[in-house]
Amino acid sequence: MTKRILFYILIFSCFLTINYKAYASPAILSESAVLIDAESGTILAQKDADKKMYPASLTKIMTAILAIEMGELSDVITVDEDTPYEIEGSHIALEPGEILTLKDLLYALMLPSANDAASVIAKHYGGNLESFVKMMNAKAKELGAYNTNFTNPHGLHDDNHYTTAADLALITRYAMKNDIFRKIVATTKYEIQTTNKKDEPRYFTSLNKLIYNTSYNQIYVDGMYISPYYEYATGVKTGYTPQAGNCLVASAKKDGTELIAVMMKGVSLEMYQDAHNLFNYGFEEYVSTTLVGKNTFIRNVKIDNGDSKEISLITESDLTVLLAKNSIDDVKSNVYINDITLPIEANHVVGRIEYTLDGKVLGTVNLISPISVISLEQEKQNNIFLSMVKFLGYVILFAFVSILLLKIYNDIRIRLNRKKRRKKYTNV
Repeated sequence: MTKRILFYILIFSCFLTINYKAYASPAILSESAVLIDAESGTILAQKDADKKMYPASLTKIMTAILAIEMGELSDVITVDEDTPYEIEGSHIALEPGEILTLKDLLYALMLPSANDAASVIAKHYGGNLESFVKMMNAKAKELGAYNTNFTNPHGLHDDNHYTTAADLALITRYAMKNDIFRKIVATTKYEIQTTNKKDEPRYFTSLNKLIYNTSYNQIYVDGMYISPYYEYATGVKTGYTPQAGNCLVASAKKDGTELIAVMMKGVSLEMYQDAHNLFNYGFEEYVSTTLVGKNTFIRNVKIDNGDSKEISLITESDLTVLLAKNSIDDVKSNVYINDITLPIEANHVVGRIEYTLDGKVLGTVNLISPISVISLEQEKQNNIFLSMVKFLGYVILFAFVSILLLKIYNDIRIRLNRKKRRKKYTNV
Protein backbone atom coordinates (compact mmCIF):
# COMPACT_ATOMS: atom_id res chain seq x y z
CA MET A 1 0.00 0.00 0.00
CA THR A 2 2.83 2.40 0.90
CA LYS A 3 4.57 1.68 -2.41
CA ARG A 4 1.38 2.45 -4.29
CA ILE A 5 0.97 5.78 -2.49
CA LEU A 6 4.59 6.68 -3.22
CA PHE A 7 4.05 5.75 -6.87
CA TYR A 8 1.05 8.11 -7.18
CA ILE A 9 2.95 10.88 -5.42
CA LEU A 10 5.80 10.44 -7.89
CA ILE A 11 3.45 10.55 -10.87
CA PHE A 12 1.73 13.65 -9.49
CA SER A 13 5.09 15.35 -8.90
CA CYS A 14 6.15 14.60 -12.45
CA PHE A 15 2.90 16.08 -13.72
CA LEU A 16 3.52 19.30 -11.75
CA THR A 17 7.10 19.46 -13.03
CA ILE A 18 6.01 19.05 -16.62
CA ASN A 19 3.44 21.80 -16.27
CA TYR A 20 5.94 24.07 -14.57
CA LYS A 21 8.47 23.63 -17.37
CA ALA A 22 5.85 24.29 -20.01
CA TYR A 23 5.29 27.77 -18.64
CA ALA A 24 8.80 28.55 -17.35
CA SER A 25 10.87 31.19 -19.15
CA PRO A 26 13.62 29.75 -21.35
CA ALA A 27 17.24 29.72 -20.25
CA ILE A 28 19.01 32.83 -21.55
CA LEU A 29 22.70 32.74 -22.46
CA SER A 30 23.20 36.47 -23.04
CA GLU A 31 24.19 38.53 -20.00
CA SER A 32 21.01 40.63 -20.22
CA ALA A 33 17.80 40.11 -22.16
CA VAL A 34 14.10 40.91 -22.31
CA LEU A 35 11.04 39.81 -24.28
CA ILE A 36 8.06 42.14 -24.58
CA ASP A 37 4.70 42.27 -26.30
CA ALA A 38 5.04 44.95 -28.99
CA GLU A 39 1.41 46.04 -28.64
CA SER A 40 1.23 46.63 -24.89
CA GLY A 41 4.89 46.69 -23.86
CA THR A 42 4.23 43.94 -21.29
CA ILE A 43 7.38 42.06 -20.26
CA LEU A 44 6.95 38.34 -20.91
CA ALA A 45 10.44 37.15 -19.95
CA GLN A 46 13.67 38.79 -18.85
CA LYS A 47 17.14 38.35 -17.44
CA ASP A 48 18.69 41.37 -15.70
CA ALA A 49 16.70 43.60 -18.07
CA ASP A 50 17.52 46.74 -16.07
CA LYS A 51 21.26 46.10 -15.85
CA LYS A 52 23.45 48.86 -17.32
CA MET A 53 24.92 47.60 -20.61
CA TYR A 54 26.81 48.96 -23.63
CA PRO A 55 24.56 49.00 -26.71
CA ALA A 56 27.16 49.09 -29.51
CA SER A 57 25.37 49.56 -32.87
CA LEU A 58 21.93 49.04 -31.32
CA THR A 59 22.36 52.79 -30.74
CA LYS A 60 21.51 53.28 -34.41
CA ILE A 61 17.87 52.40 -33.76
CA MET A 62 17.52 55.76 -32.02
CA THR A 63 19.58 57.54 -34.68
CA ALA A 64 17.36 56.12 -37.43
CA ILE A 65 13.99 56.93 -35.89
CA LEU A 66 15.05 60.52 -35.09
CA ALA A 67 16.26 61.08 -38.66
CA ILE A 68 13.05 59.59 -40.10
CA GLU A 69 10.94 61.90 -37.94
CA MET A 70 13.02 64.97 -38.70
CA GLY A 71 13.52 64.50 -42.42
CA GLU A 72 12.19 63.04 -45.66
CA LEU A 73 13.67 60.05 -47.47
CA SER A 74 14.29 62.30 -50.47
CA ASP A 75 16.41 64.78 -48.47
CA VAL A 76 19.76 65.41 -50.16
CA ILE A 77 22.72 65.20 -47.77
CA THR A 78 26.33 66.12 -48.45
CA VAL A 79 29.08 64.30 -46.57
CA ASP A 80 31.15 66.72 -44.49
CA GLU A 81 34.92 66.99 -44.77
CA ASP A 82 35.73 65.33 -41.42
CA THR A 83 33.52 62.26 -41.00
CA PRO A 84 35.32 59.93 -43.47
CA TYR A 85 38.55 60.38 -41.50
CA GLU A 86 37.06 60.30 -38.00
CA ILE A 87 35.12 57.04 -38.14
CA GLU A 88 36.33 53.63 -37.02
CA GLY A 89 34.70 50.24 -37.44
CA SER A 90 32.04 49.42 -40.01
CA HIS A 91 31.51 51.95 -42.82
CA ILE A 92 30.51 52.28 -46.49
CA ALA A 93 33.52 54.39 -47.49
CA LEU A 94 31.78 57.73 -47.72
CA GLU A 95 33.93 60.51 -49.20
CA PRO A 96 34.05 64.23 -48.39
CA GLY A 97 31.57 66.09 -50.56
CA GLU A 98 29.71 62.94 -51.58
CA ILE A 99 26.00 63.53 -52.12
CA LEU A 100 23.40 60.95 -51.08
CA THR A 101 19.77 60.85 -50.02
CA LEU A 102 18.60 60.24 -46.48
CA LYS A 103 17.06 56.99 -47.76
CA ASP A 104 20.47 55.68 -48.88
CA LEU A 105 22.10 56.68 -45.62
CA LEU A 106 19.37 55.05 -43.51
CA TYR A 107 19.74 51.73 -45.30
CA ALA A 108 23.51 51.98 -44.91
CA LEU A 109 22.98 52.76 -41.21
CA MET A 110 20.69 49.82 -40.47
CA LEU A 111 21.83 47.02 -42.80
CA PRO A 112 25.67 47.04 -42.89
CA SER A 113 25.67 49.23 -39.74
CA ALA A 114 27.75 52.02 -41.25
CA ASN A 115 29.24 54.30 -38.60
CA ASP A 116 30.10 56.97 -41.16
CA ALA A 117 26.43 57.10 -42.23
CA ALA A 118 25.43 57.60 -38.57
CA SER A 119 27.75 60.59 -38.16
CA VAL A 120 26.71 62.22 -41.43
CA ILE A 121 23.03 61.87 -40.52
CA ALA A 122 23.62 63.29 -37.04
CA LYS A 123 25.57 66.29 -38.29
CA HIS A 124 23.00 67.06 -40.97
CA TYR A 125 19.94 67.02 -38.69
CA GLY A 126 21.58 68.16 -35.47
CA GLY A 127 23.98 70.72 -36.90
CA ASN A 128 26.72 68.88 -35.03
CA LEU A 129 27.15 65.60 -33.15
CA GLU A 130 26.64 67.13 -29.71
CA SER A 131 23.28 68.67 -30.57
CA PHE A 132 22.02 65.47 -32.17
CA VAL A 133 23.09 63.44 -29.15
CA LYS A 134 21.10 65.80 -26.92
CA MET A 135 18.06 65.07 -29.08
CA MET A 136 18.72 61.33 -28.73
CA ASN A 137 18.79 61.57 -24.95
CA ALA A 138 15.71 63.79 -24.85
CA LYS A 139 13.82 61.27 -26.98
CA ALA A 140 14.93 58.42 -24.74
CA LYS A 141 13.55 60.20 -21.67
CA GLU A 142 10.34 61.01 -23.53
CA LEU A 143 9.85 57.28 -24.22
CA GLY A 144 10.54 56.31 -20.61
CA ALA A 145 14.07 55.00 -21.21
CA TYR A 146 15.42 56.62 -18.05
CA ASN A 147 18.44 54.34 -17.68
CA THR A 148 19.91 55.31 -21.04
CA ASN A 149 22.62 57.82 -21.90
CA PHE A 150 23.96 58.33 -25.42
CA THR A 151 27.23 60.08 -26.22
CA ASN A 152 27.32 59.39 -29.97
CA PRO A 153 24.97 58.35 -32.82
CA HIS A 154 26.74 55.12 -33.82
CA GLY A 155 27.55 53.16 -30.66
CA LEU A 156 31.35 53.05 -30.75
CA HIS A 157 32.45 52.45 -27.19
CA ASP A 158 32.34 55.15 -24.56
CA ASP A 159 32.09 54.37 -20.84
CA ASN A 160 29.28 56.93 -20.53
CA HIS A 161 27.37 55.53 -23.51
CA TYR A 162 25.01 52.96 -22.00
CA THR A 163 21.46 51.65 -21.83
CA THR A 164 19.52 48.58 -20.66
CA ALA A 165 17.71 45.77 -22.42
CA ALA A 166 14.41 47.09 -21.06
CA ASP A 167 15.12 50.61 -22.35
CA LEU A 168 16.10 49.33 -25.80
CA ALA A 169 12.87 47.35 -25.95
CA LEU A 170 10.92 50.57 -25.23
CA ILE A 171 12.82 52.49 -27.90
CA THR A 172 12.40 49.73 -30.47
CA ARG A 173 8.71 49.33 -29.69
CA TYR A 174 8.28 53.02 -30.48
CA ALA A 175 10.41 52.85 -33.65
CA MET A 176 8.53 49.83 -35.00
CA LYS A 177 5.32 51.85 -35.06
CA ASN A 178 6.86 53.86 -37.92
CA ASP A 179 6.22 52.24 -41.31
CA ILE A 180 9.44 53.59 -42.86
CA PHE A 181 11.54 52.21 -40.03
CA ARG A 182 9.75 48.83 -40.21
CA LYS A 183 10.41 48.56 -43.93
CA ILE A 184 14.10 49.41 -43.59
CA VAL A 185 14.83 46.92 -40.79
CA ALA A 186 12.95 44.15 -42.63
CA THR A 187 15.00 44.66 -45.82
CA THR A 188 17.60 42.01 -46.60
CA LYS A 189 19.42 43.67 -49.55
CA TYR A 190 19.94 47.22 -50.72
CA GLU A 191 21.89 49.04 -53.42
CA ILE A 192 23.19 52.60 -53.44
CA GLN A 193 23.50 53.80 -57.01
CA THR A 194 26.50 55.68 -58.33
CA THR A 195 27.11 59.08 -56.75
CA ASN A 196 29.16 62.15 -57.59
CA LYS A 197 32.12 60.42 -55.87
CA LYS A 198 31.56 56.75 -56.71
CA ASP A 199 31.45 55.30 -60.23
CA GLU A 200 30.15 51.92 -59.07
CA PRO A 201 27.00 51.04 -57.11
CA ARG A 202 27.41 49.81 -53.54
CA TYR A 203 25.62 46.61 -52.54
CA PHE A 204 25.06 45.41 -49.02
CA THR A 205 22.92 42.96 -47.06
CA SER A 206 21.44 42.82 -43.59
CA LEU A 207 23.71 41.55 -40.82
CA ASN A 208 20.67 40.18 -38.96
CA LYS A 209 20.79 36.42 -39.48
CA LEU A 210 17.20 36.07 -38.28
CA ILE A 211 16.02 37.57 -41.57
CA TYR A 212 19.00 36.91 -43.86
CA ASN A 213 21.43 34.05 -43.41
CA THR A 214 23.70 32.57 -46.09
CA SER A 215 26.19 30.92 -43.76
CA TYR A 216 26.30 27.35 -42.48
CA ASN A 217 26.35 28.50 -38.86
CA GLN A 218 24.06 26.54 -36.53
CA ILE A 219 22.43 27.25 -33.19
CA TYR A 220 21.05 24.75 -30.68
CA VAL A 221 17.29 25.10 -30.16
CA ASP A 222 14.86 22.54 -28.74
CA GLY A 223 17.39 19.75 -28.87
CA MET A 224 18.40 20.35 -32.49
CA TYR A 225 21.01 22.31 -34.42
CA ILE A 226 19.27 24.70 -36.80
CA SER A 227 19.93 27.81 -38.89
CA PRO A 228 19.76 31.19 -37.11
CA TYR A 229 17.11 32.21 -39.67
CA TYR A 230 13.67 32.63 -38.06
CA GLU A 231 10.62 32.40 -40.29
CA TYR A 232 8.54 34.91 -38.31
CA ALA A 233 11.29 37.53 -37.89
CA THR A 234 10.58 41.10 -39.03
CA GLY A 235 13.85 42.95 -38.09
CA VAL A 236 15.67 44.79 -36.31
CA LYS A 237 19.43 45.37 -35.63
CA THR A 238 22.68 43.71 -34.58
CA GLY A 239 25.62 45.24 -32.77
CA TYR A 240 29.13 44.41 -31.58
CA THR A 241 32.08 45.97 -29.81
CA PRO A 242 34.60 44.13 -27.62
CA GLN A 243 33.11 45.81 -24.54
CA ALA A 244 29.45 45.26 -25.51
CA GLY A 245 29.87 41.76 -26.89
CA ASN A 246 27.36 40.47 -29.45
CA CYS A 247 24.03 42.28 -29.18
CA LEU A 248 20.73 41.94 -30.97
CA VAL A 249 17.34 43.61 -31.00
CA ALA A 250 14.84 41.44 -32.86
CA SER A 251 11.16 41.45 -33.69
CA ALA A 252 8.88 38.66 -34.87
CA LYS A 253 5.21 38.41 -35.75
CA LYS A 254 2.98 35.34 -35.75
CA ASP A 255 -0.81 35.01 -35.91
CA GLY A 256 -1.27 38.73 -35.31
CA THR A 257 1.00 38.82 -32.25
CA GLU A 258 4.26 40.77 -32.47
CA LEU A 259 7.10 40.36 -29.98
CA ILE A 260 10.33 42.28 -29.44
CA ALA A 261 13.40 40.64 -27.94
CA VAL A 262 16.62 42.31 -26.81
CA MET A 263 19.80 40.32 -26.15
CA MET A 264 22.94 42.05 -24.84
CA LYS A 265 26.51 40.82 -24.37
CA GLY A 266 26.24 37.37 -25.88
CA VAL A 267 29.05 35.28 -27.28
CA SER A 268 29.16 34.49 -30.99
CA LEU A 269 25.72 33.19 -32.07
CA GLU A 270 24.26 32.95 -28.56
CA MET A 271 22.09 35.99 -29.18
CA TYR A 272 20.32 34.19 -32.03
CA GLN A 273 19.79 31.12 -29.90
CA ASP A 274 18.29 33.33 -27.18
CA ALA A 275 16.08 35.06 -29.76
CA HIS A 276 14.71 31.74 -31.04
CA ASN A 277 14.05 30.45 -27.55
CA LEU A 278 12.41 33.67 -26.39
CA PHE A 279 10.20 33.98 -29.46
CA ASN A 280 9.21 30.31 -29.33
CA TYR A 281 8.33 30.71 -25.67
CA GLY A 282 6.33 33.87 -26.30
CA PHE A 283 4.35 32.48 -29.21
CA GLU A 284 3.75 29.11 -27.52
CA GLU A 285 2.76 30.25 -24.06
CA TYR A 286 0.97 33.51 -24.84
CA VAL A 287 -2.02 34.31 -27.02
CA SER A 288 -3.66 37.52 -28.21
CA THR A 289 -7.01 37.63 -26.44
CA THR A 290 -9.86 40.03 -27.14
CA LEU A 291 -11.29 40.77 -23.70
CA VAL A 292 -14.15 42.85 -25.07
CA GLY A 293 -15.33 43.99 -28.49
CA LYS A 294 -16.50 47.40 -29.63
CA ASN A 295 -20.20 48.22 -29.06
CA THR A 296 -20.60 45.38 -26.55
CA PHE A 297 -23.52 45.91 -24.14
CA ILE A 298 -22.23 45.95 -20.56
CA ARG A 299 -25.19 46.90 -18.37
CA ASN A 300 -28.04 49.31 -17.73
CA VAL A 301 -27.45 52.07 -15.17
CA LYS A 302 -30.14 53.96 -13.26
CA ILE A 303 -29.70 57.72 -12.97
CA ASP A 304 -30.12 58.67 -9.29
CA ASN A 305 -30.32 62.46 -9.57
CA GLY A 306 -34.10 62.59 -9.48
CA ASP A 307 -34.65 61.44 -13.04
CA SER A 308 -35.33 57.76 -12.28
CA LYS A 309 -34.11 56.81 -15.75
CA GLU A 310 -31.96 53.98 -17.02
CA ILE A 311 -29.34 54.24 -19.72
CA SER A 312 -27.50 51.45 -21.52
CA LEU A 313 -23.71 51.27 -21.45
CA ILE A 314 -21.73 49.92 -24.39
CA THR A 315 -17.97 49.75 -25.05
CA GLU A 316 -16.33 52.47 -27.12
CA SER A 317 -13.60 50.22 -28.56
CA ASP A 318 -12.02 46.76 -28.60
CA LEU A 319 -9.49 45.63 -26.02
CA THR A 320 -7.03 42.95 -27.10
CA VAL A 321 -4.12 41.93 -24.88
CA LEU A 322 -1.46 39.24 -24.84
CA LEU A 323 -2.05 36.72 -22.06
CA ALA A 324 -0.46 33.54 -20.86
CA LYS A 325 -2.72 30.75 -22.04
CA ASN A 326 -3.14 29.40 -18.52
CA SER A 327 -4.21 32.78 -17.09
CA ILE A 328 -7.12 33.76 -19.37
CA ASP A 329 -9.74 32.46 -16.93
CA ASP A 330 -8.22 34.53 -14.12
CA VAL A 331 -8.89 37.89 -15.77
CA LYS A 332 -11.30 40.03 -13.78
CA SER A 333 -13.33 43.07 -14.83
CA ASN A 334 -14.67 46.03 -12.87
CA VAL A 335 -17.09 48.70 -14.06
CA TYR A 336 -16.68 52.30 -12.91
CA ILE A 337 -19.49 54.79 -13.56
CA ASN A 338 -18.99 58.55 -13.73
CA ASP A 339 -21.36 61.06 -12.13
CA ILE A 340 -24.02 61.26 -14.82
CA THR A 341 -26.12 64.36 -15.29
CA LEU A 342 -28.77 64.42 -17.96
CA PRO A 343 -28.96 65.36 -20.73
CA ILE A 344 -26.17 63.44 -22.45
CA GLU A 345 -25.41 63.11 -26.14
CA ALA A 346 -24.97 59.85 -28.02
CA ASN A 347 -21.43 58.40 -27.61
CA HIS A 348 -20.86 60.43 -24.44
CA VAL A 349 -18.37 58.71 -22.10
CA VAL A 350 -20.21 57.72 -18.92
CA GLY A 351 -17.69 55.35 -17.33
CA ARG A 352 -15.09 52.68 -18.02
CA ILE A 353 -14.56 48.95 -17.70
CA GLU A 354 -11.19 47.88 -16.32
CA TYR A 355 -9.61 44.44 -16.78
CA THR A 356 -7.05 43.12 -14.30
CA LEU A 357 -4.94 40.03 -13.77
CA ASP A 358 -3.45 39.33 -10.35
CA GLY A 359 -4.15 42.92 -9.38
CA LYS A 360 -2.35 44.37 -12.41
CA VAL A 361 -4.37 46.46 -14.86
CA LEU A 362 -4.37 44.92 -18.35
CA GLY A 363 -6.35 47.71 -19.96
CA THR A 364 -9.45 49.86 -19.80
CA VAL A 365 -12.21 50.69 -22.27
CA ASN A 366 -14.51 53.70 -22.12
CA LEU A 367 -18.22 53.05 -21.69
CA ILE A 368 -20.56 55.23 -23.70
CA SER A 369 -24.27 55.81 -24.14
CA PRO A 370 -25.39 54.60 -27.58
CA ILE A 371 -28.17 57.20 -27.77
CA SER A 372 -28.93 60.71 -26.56
CA VAL A 373 -30.82 60.80 -23.25
CA ILE A 374 -32.68 63.80 -21.83
CA SER A 375 -33.85 64.58 -18.28
CA LEU A 376 -37.43 64.19 -17.06
CA GLU A 377 -37.76 67.99 -16.85
CA GLN A 378 -36.68 68.35 -20.45
CA GLU A 379 -38.99 65.49 -21.36
CA LYS A 380 -41.91 67.30 -19.71
CA GLN A 381 -40.99 70.51 -21.48
CA ASN A 382 -40.71 68.62 -24.73
CA ASN A 383 -44.09 66.99 -24.05
CA ILE A 384 -45.68 70.39 -23.41
CA PHE A 385 -44.07 71.72 -26.54
CA LEU A 386 -45.22 68.69 -28.53
CA SER A 387 -48.73 69.08 -27.11
CA MET A 388 -48.79 72.71 -28.20
CA VAL A 389 -47.47 71.77 -31.60
CA LYS A 390 -50.12 69.06 -31.88
CA PHE A 391 -52.85 71.50 -30.77
CA LEU A 392 -51.73 74.08 -33.30
CA GLY A 393 -51.58 71.33 -35.85
CA TYR A 394 -55.11 70.31 -35.11
CA VAL A 395 -56.28 73.96 -35.26
CA ILE A 396 -54.55 74.44 -38.60
CA LEU A 397 -55.94 71.16 -39.86
CA PHE A 398 -59.44 72.08 -38.67
CA ALA A 399 -59.15 75.48 -40.30
CA PHE A 400 -57.87 73.92 -43.52
CA VAL A 401 -60.65 71.33 -43.56
CA SER A 402 -63.24 74.03 -42.75
CA ILE A 403 -62.03 76.23 -45.57
CA LEU A 404 -61.98 73.27 -47.91
CA LEU A 405 -65.53 72.29 -46.95
CA LEU A 406 -66.70 75.89 -47.27
CA LYS A 407 -65.15 76.09 -50.71
CA ILE A 408 -66.81 72.83 -51.73
CA TYR A 409 -70.13 74.11 -50.37
CA ASN A 410 -69.76 77.39 -52.28
CA ASP A 411 -68.82 75.56 -55.46
CA ILE A 412 -71.88 73.34 -55.17
CA ARG A 413 -74.13 76.31 -54.40
CA ILE A 414 -72.82 78.21 -57.42
CA ARG A 415 -73.38 75.24 -59.71
CA LEU A 416 -76.95 74.83 -58.45
CA ASN A 417 -77.69 78.54 -58.97
CA ARG A 418 -76.32 78.35 -62.50
CA LYS A 419 -78.51 75.35 -63.28
CA LYS A 420 -81.59 77.21 -61.96
CA ARG A 421 -80.85 80.24 -64.11
CA ARG A 422 -80.37 78.13 -67.24
CA LYS A 423 -83.60 76.29 -66.60
CA LYS A 424 -85.44 79.58 -66.07
CA TYR A 425 -84.19 81.02 -69.35
CA THR A 426 -85.02 77.78 -71.17
CA ASN A 427 -88.66 77.85 -70.01
CA VAL A 428 -89.05 81.47 -71.10
